[in-house]
Amino acid sequence: MPTPSNDVLSEGRKILYGVPQGSNLGPLLFLLFINDLANVSKNLYFILFADDTNIFFAHHSWETLQQIVNNELILVNKWFLANRLTLNIDKTNIILFRSHRKPSPREFALEMAGTPLLRVESARFLGVTVDSHLSWREHINFIAKKLAKNIGILYRVSHLLPEAARLNLYNSLILPYLTYCNMIWASNYDSRISKLIILQKKAIRVIAGVPKGSHTHHIFKKLNLLNLKQVRAVQIGEFVYKSQNNILPSLFHSYFIAGSQIHSHDTRNATSLRATYARTNSRVFSIKFYGPKLWNTIPLDIRLAPNIYLFKLRFKAYLITSSD
Repeated sequence: MPTPSNDVLSEGRKILYGVPQGSNLGPLLFLLFINDLANVSKNLYFILFADDTNIFFAHHSWETLQQIVNNELILVNKWFLANRLTLNIDKTNIILFRSHRKPSPREFALEMAGTPLLRVESARFLGVTVDSHLSWREHINFIAKKLAKNIGILYRVSHLLPEAARLNLYNSLILPYLTYCNMIWASNYDSRISKLIILQKKAIRVIAGVPKGSHTHHIFKKLNLLNLKQVRAVQIGEFVYKSQNNILPSLFHSYFIAGSQIHSHDTRNATSLRATYARTNSRVFSIKFYGPKLWNTIPLDIRLAPNIYLFKLRFKAYLITSSD
């Protein structure tokens, strides 16, 4: 039975299409409503998150890519028409992902219902700014601006608060920006993330109440905090652990190659993982390449933790205590 507001129930209305807004079932009904969108094309790859839909397609030829995607978008548009949905063209963009060494095509156009889609060099995707070269420069710059602003706030109130309160502010104003999707954008050149490392150290000095330029290594240990690269290590280690224990979706169950799959000898290396071949720097930064290298450095007793909670707890403690 519906719950009345001020003892009054609104009149019932018949919904011909779409889902009711503002209802408890609205989000679930909407997911059911658009769930079959990914079935309209066998060539395109869809990622659906609420009303945010992303479509991916790869091809070595720009001309072929343009032709195939435009043909497939016709099917997507037919699905929208059949389901009486309207695509917001103003919020629909396209990105050509490519190596910085590969020139961008001068004439490349995708259309939706006869309307050209705006081509951009970067876009926000679930809170992360993705650029066409996957360099993460814009996202790192965004984080740096946020950190600088929040460190200023932390500094202005630091003399009024005890260390425990300053640490709480760090965990709420600084740490979330350093941890969200860290294993993606922080797997990068040191020169690109150096500004974030400097800002994190600056925040740590404010928490500890030490002068500028003070060494922060012992402060991280004292406060039981991870630096930026250690945060990345924990996230990648957690991902590999979940993959090895089939906690992730089935797509990642065989994502890494174990040493036992190469040979059957009873050796220590049989529990290790084999890194994939990397020809480019972008590949070196990938989880599939770096994950096995990191995993093989983790002590065996941590890798064999009975659950993900203990793995993270032990791995974090190991990183903090063993850091130079």
